[in-house]
Amino acid sequence: MEEQTQSVRRFREGVENGRKRRWYSLIDKIWATPNLEEAFREVKRNKGAAGVDGMTIKAFESGLESHVQALQHALRTKTYRSKPVKRVYIPKADGTQRPLGIPTVGDRVVQAAARRILEPIFEEIFLDCSFGFRPGRSAHMALQKIRKDLMEGYTYVIDADLKSYFDTIPHEKLIEAVREEVVDGSVLELIRRFLHAGVLENGSFHLNELGTPQGGVISPLLANIYLHPLDKLMTERGHRITRYADDFVICCKTLKGAQRVLKSVVQFLEKELGLKVHPEKTKIVNNRKETFVFLGYVFWQGKGMFPSDKAKQKFKERTREITRRNQTVNVEQLVKKKLNPYLRGWGNYFAQGQGKAFFREMDAWIRRRLRAVQLRSWRKIRKLHRELRRRKFTGKLPQMRMTAWRNSHGFHAQYAIPNAWFNEIGLCALTDLYNELHP
Repeated sequence: MEEQTQSVRRFREGVENGRKRRWYSLIDKIWATPNLEEAFREVKRNKGAAGVDGMTIKAFESGLESHVQALQHALRTKTYRSKPVKRVYIPKADGTQRPLGIPTVGDRVVQAAARRILEPIFEEIFLDCSFGFRPGRSAHMALQKIRKDLMEGYTYVIDADLKSYFDTIPHEKLIEAVREEVVDGSVLELIRRFLHAGVLENGSFHLNELGTPQGGVISPLLANIYLHPLDKLMTERGHRITRYADDFVICCKTLKGAQRVLKSVVQFLEKELGLKVHPEKTKIVNNRKETFVFLGYVFWQGKGMFPSDKAKQKFKERTREITRRNQTVNVEQLVKKKLNPYLRGWGNYFAQGQGKAFFREMDAWIRRRLRAVQLRSWRKIRKLHRELRRRKFTGKLPQMRMTAWRNSHGFHAQYAIPNAWFNEIGLCALTDLYNELHP
């Protein structure tokens, strides 16, 4: 066990230190017990539902040693077979549904084990223009790179969209892309089995001849590997491309240059990589006069970066859901356990740009919604009266309907539930997050 641990550690350190060579023997690093155990810990941290076999993460953990040994034996003897992924759908903002494929917990562990060994190899060759699903890189870094390019005068922007990218990657071309760096036949066969696992939907099995399932642990890495030639081509030609997974923009100085680059990009993606560029959603934008949206931000006049209308709408819908007015709850617990985690995540992401007025407006709206929830939770007017007296209110006590939305904005509700109270219970203020990032 100790020997296996040191072997995996030395391998990863060797790759990270830049030892460049083609990798012939990797499968033993993937099925090493320490690697499989660490892969399970990653899967556990990411949570997730059970796959087609119904086994949960908790159930897998309860027999961790035996499950890891079974996976290791299957990998060593080359009898491992991926189970079909479970098809689920999540709604998209445009009303359509995005298909996700949920592998079993065991398959997720094997995928994570493979990713842990393969990722440092490909990180050696990935370029700085790629930011999605890579260690030490983030969406904010991609956004700042675009902003820098725009401010340096590259304001003609190719706003590209790949049609169903994850579902249309050709399997054999993807295997060939992996083979450029990894020639271990056992590893290539393992990846092929991930890709050919198939889909189980409503009791029916479907063989997938294209694509890598969204929801698979290794899918983001494979997606980056397949689009790396695009990064390489654009960088070699001196074009300013910024890519986050399958979303990318290319900033150019002139309209003619942008038109020429777009033509070559479409030709490369469709003829060389076998992908489909969305004809309606792919366009050239003069950002001095028009806006474009990337990773939830709208870019305006080459310098402004604001949350998009779609991002704002989704934020309001989710906040309404958390603070729905027909619930009777402890507001302090609602804020602590449900509302604050969402506000922090959304605020920390979107406060990187501008838009303080919207943040201030949302803070006031959220406080009003929480006042409405508190009035509804008190139910009886006498509880409002009691709170008013506790806060030294000396006027005439009101008579009002505790469930009416208009009363949540009234004088008495704000007196009984002042802004200071929200500070006391630790409500996350979006304006504070903005001020921290824009001192």
